[in-house]
Amino acid sequence: MSTVLYRPFEDEDFEPLVEIVRTLWHDDDDVPDAAFGTLEATCDLAHCLSVSTFSQVALIDGAPRGIILARSENDYNQDLSRWATIEAKSACAMDSYDAKAAHTFQTWYDGMRKVDERLLASSGLTLDNEITLLVVDPSAQGLGIGTVLFDAVSSYYAALGDLKAYLYTDSDCRWSFYEFRGMKRLGRYKSTREERSLLPREMYLYGLDLSA
Repeated sequence: MSTVLYRPFEDEDFEPLVEIVRTLWHDDDDVPDAAFGTLEATCDLAHCLSVSTFSQVALIDGAPRGIILARSENDYNQDLSRWATIEAKSACAMDSYDAKAAHTFQTWYDGMRKVDERLLASSGLTLDNEITLLVVDPSAQGLGIGTVLFDAVSSYYAALGDLKAYLYTDSDCRWSFYEFRGMKRLGRYKSTREERSLLPREMYLYGLDLSA
């Protein structure tokens, strides 16, 4: 029987988690090959780490199989600059590897960020408490790992006295999981026909209310 353990993120987790992120989100027709997908995933994960103050990793038999990251305005991330540097270096490496694909990635990223900012602005939320990433290896889904990770971040916010948090997700993800965990949809954006070549069909903002 496999052993599942949970602990904060450690540097040795980075590469295995990059591969999980690549497989899930950076392995489509817009990605030239696996090497470029790895650069995209590296940039993606490094960015999330650079803006997060909390982490919890799920390990199965010692191997990372899932992670949740979150940010609280009442906490501090001492590693922000280090991960931001890795993100910037990955972006440069993408441009050197395949400039056209790097431009596509940047266009996608800018489009997602623009929609996210619009959703947040219209939500009325004022606290900067974001669940920045939740990912579980497909081979480990169905074991309750996502639930344990989500409960860990809820406990983190509660310990800091944060009663509200939010996250972004979209129609390409299992957004219903968040509704099962008690989150409420606060906003929805439906992509235009032109945007659908890069963006998901729909993008969502979900809110967590720990005062209920």
